Amino acid sequence: MRSIIRIFLLLLLPTVTIAQKDPNWGYISNQQADSFRSAIKIEKNDTLLMAAYRSLGFYYQDNKPDSSLLFHQQQLALAKKLNIIMWQADAYSQSSYMLNELGNVTKAYESVLEAIKLAEDEKNESSNWHVWTFSNAQSFHDARIAILAINYHAMGNIYGNVGELEKQRTSYHEVIRYGQYIQNGKIISLGYRNLANTYQNDSIILFTKKAIQYANEAGYKKYDGSSLLQIGKGFFFNGDIDSAKKYAYASIAPNQLQDNRIGLFYSYYGLSRIYSSENQNDSSLFYSKKTLLIAQSIQTNLLLLPLINLAKVYGSMNNIDSAYQYEKLSNLLSDSISNAKIKQLTDYRQFAFNEQLRLKKLNDEKTAYQNKLKLNSVIGGLMAVLFVAFVLYKSNRQKQQTNKILEKTLTDLKSTQGQLIQSEKMASLGELTAGIAHEIQNPLNFVNNFSEVSKELLDEMKTELDNGNIEDAKEIMADVIQNLEKINHHGKRADGIVKGMLQHSRSSSGQKEPTDINALADEYLRLSYHGLRAKDKSFNAKFETDLDPSIGKINIIPQDIGRVILNLLTNAFYVVNEKKQQNIKGYEPTVTVKTKKINGKVEVRVSDNGNGIPQKVLDKIFQPFFTTKPTGQGTGLGLSLSYDIITKGHGGELKVETKEYEGTTFIIQLQV
Repeated sequence: MRSIIRIFLLLLLPTVTIAQKDPNWGYISNQQADSFRSAIKIEKNDTLLMAAYRSLGFYYQDNKPDSSLLFHQQQLALAKKLNIIMWQADAYSQSSYMLNELGNVTKAYESVLEAIKLAEDEKNESSNWHVWTFSNAQSFHDARIAILAINYHAMGNIYGNVGELEKQRTSYHEVIRYGQYIQNGKIISLGYRNLANTYQNDSIILFTKKAIQYANEAGYKKYDGSSLLQIGKGFFFNGDIDSAKKYAYASIAPNQLQDNRIGLFYSYYGLSRIYSSENQNDSSLFYSKKTLLIAQSIQTNLLLLPLINLAKVYGSMNNIDSAYQYEKLSNLLSDSISNAKIKQLTDYRQFAFNEQLRLKKLNDEKTAYQNKLKLNSVIGGLMAVLFVAFVLYKSNRQKQQTNKILEKTLTDLKSTQGQLIQSEKMASLGELTAGIAHEIQNPLNFVNNFSEVSKELLDEMKTELDNGNIEDAKEIMADVIQNLEKINHHGKRADGIVKGMLQHSRSSSGQKEPTDINALADEYLRLSYHGLRAKDKSFNAKFETDLDPSIGKINIIPQDIGRVILNLLTNAFYVVNEKKQQNIKGYEPTVTVKTKKINGKVEVRVSDNGNGIPQKVLDKIFQPFFTTKPTGQGTGLGLSLSYDIITKGHGGELKVETKEYEGTTFIIQLQV
């Protein structure tokens, strides 16, 4: 029936050629469309081919919905092949628009549901590598939300086609909500413009003005003409004919500029209605023919509106033949549309009913599954309670045995701890002994040398006495006395070293006594150095002292403080020796001991220029058994015991300052 009407109209009116839209909501010429058609015949790249199908789908949307649908379905097939989810959602959405335009509401509804399903899934954001211009999206997430909004717009159009006004408005409100969520003025304006078109009162003006506001802020000019016409429509409903006519005329230029044929159709149709209401038949007839001309060029159900209007106008002009001719055509088309409408409403309602049944079944299955989970949770809870009761019962029976085992373990741990501490002390004694052995050799050498010299002098003195040379004998005697004094001096020195060793090796009495901290630090510096030299003949390092003479003697436990200083010095010599082995040019291993009296405290600083302590282990160095030395070279108790001696035994502080790759300073602070 529609083909018969179209043939008749082709005879009545000449056809027109209007430029078509491109997929980015701009416009392309017929020549550009020809280029796309040529491209799809030779293009081998699926991604570029998919984009070409999409462009042609948009090109045919206003004049050949069936061709547009075909190209969008080809776009969908390639999007599925390439697994580009958001292009699939886009293809489903555009197919829905065309199916709705062609009257297949059920398929349109199925298509838009599938598009919404894909766009709602956040996991699909990573698939959206194509951020299309209309969405103006700044991210994959925003592009997904924009596509979701457009799908709700398509859903609103479907609800409008089947007369479900409230659902239609709800869908357009969703478009606005999503647009506001991603702050997209284009989408918000689209939602408000379509929402306004569902009213026939002041709301149409209110919502359209909001649409214009958001469109202007976004620089979105496509629907300027349609928006102006909608405001005119609002004035027409309110009886303000002059304002309605003013806005209808104002809508023509933007629609022509944007090449919006459907918008131009409604501009002319609005003017024909306005002039008809004023009984200005010539003007109404003029714009009705313009309306019919556009309608027949885009092949839509819009044909019915100008046919009815032309029949009415010719009737008012007493042109009975033309009035009858257009009325007959309008009746034929109206019957055809009504029958198709009834069928599509029936199909849609059946589909909607089936969809409700499907959703109810899913909800029932979900409820049953949740109830099953709850039952399983209760059973699981009971089983857990029984299991815990059994474990507690068994645990209670084993409690005494466990306590005995724990007591024995604790005793063993204490014994092991004592052994480890003793081992650390013996290790420190070993270091000291090696140093003492080296250090005591010097005075012993002096004693031996001066003894031999004195023996020779005594022999000479005897000879001189036998010869009667008393004066020479006296001079030799003076040398012997001087040698004996040196022997005595170095003997006492050796005695002091031995006493120091004995003092270090015996258990601490725990009693503090006045001690020269400078002498203690100096003695242990030399002993530590010589101890390492005794173990490694190749070891060599520079050591320095800066001792504050104003300190005097302070009350400390000398054995304990001596162990601390010895441990810090041994570590310092160890790290500089390690760094020396890296063969760094110009590096001289140096260890420094410095004492100073500051604010009622005595401070002992042991510094080295080694590799420093890494920040990641700095907090652990005073923990028991923590060591950075290789396995077998340290117990990790040295610094831990030193920390306890200083903080617990003497109420002082042991701190560290370090710079990685530059060196470390350990600081002992003791109350005077």
